[in-house]
Amino acid sequence: MNLKSVFSLLLVPVALAAGPAGAQSPPPQPEVRPQAQAPAGAERRTIRHDGLERSYTLVRPPGVAHPAPLLLVLHGGGTADGATTFRLGFQKLAARDGVVTVHPDGRGEGWADGRSGAYLTERQGGVVDDVGFLTALVAALVAEGIADPARVYVTGGSNGGMMTLRLACEAAGTFAAVAPFIANFAVGMTQSCKPSRPMPILMINGDADPLMPFAGGRVAAMAPGDRGSVISSDETLNWWARFNGCTAKPAVTRLPDANPADGTRVRQEQFAGCKPGTEVTRFVVEGGGHALPGMPMPADGPRAKMAARLIGPVSRDIDGAAVIWSFFTRHGMLTQPATEK
Repeated sequence: MNLKSVFSLLLVPVALAAGPAGAQSPPPQPEVRPQAQAPAGAERRTIRHDGLERSYTLVRPPGVAHPAPLLLVLHGGGTADGATTFRLGFQKLAARDGVVTVHPDGRGEGWADGRSGAYLTERQGGVVDDVGFLTALVAALVAEGIADPARVYVTGGSNGGMMTLRLACEAAGTFAAVAPFIANFAVGMTQSCKPSRPMPILMINGDADPLMPFAGGRVAAMAPGDRGSVISSDETLNWWARFNGCTAKPAVTRLPDANPADGTRVRQEQFAGCKPGTEVTRFVVEGGGHALPGMPMPADGPRAKMAARLIGPVSRDIDGAAVIWSFFTRHGMLTQPATEK
């Protein structure tokens, strides 16, 4: 099996999302989740943008009241299938809390996340306006009465996490909060990033990630082709802390080692003194690889061994989807609009 086949088999399902549980309560523990399948209320749709027909899956939980909070979940690279994000654990939470989720499809093999290089442009079939597509998609769902424009959120992992960071830079007026995971800023993004307002952000990174280098450098350096480069997770985090006006060093909390067998520990870093309504929090998975904590992985066999070798350890100490959900909830996701009170 060549490396590209491995990435399309493993990287896509592994690459996607996270957020803080806050100092007031311990992070949720992971639960066993079934393999991905279309949830109740799933609907395939298309929208035309920039001369291209773009596709997405909209999931409206049965009985949800409109306009509802909206969560965009962006898949990782190596695919153009938003349905790969169903297995991350957000659907059960969305059904419980009445949140609409949308799972857009990238073009070619991913998203135009701000990295430079001919390889990345070629795999999308040319220059693609993904920022425009995703903001137009939100606007269409708002105009249709499905989404509440004041409660729109975005999360994504790997290539989808880098796209989440780009949206925070270029479309801050659209999103109430963002949660990229296993993703850093592309090289050069700190110079071009000019958000229109302060932005609550939660990051999750593994410090032993073999594909998204924690200390910065080439993305997936062992893979063929130049996938571009990123700055470090620390630099990315500190840029957002400065932008959001955080005045104190982050409080660091070392979380319980709930699953010693997974070979990881998790620490939470939360800045203080930030501008009102904002937050800058990161969960670092010490010894963790290229995966959302708590997400399902192959239990055994050749695929499991391949995943362990290329992706690295998956932490079972926290439930990444639930942690992200808690973060978005702190930033108004489940607050009822004044017009509905």
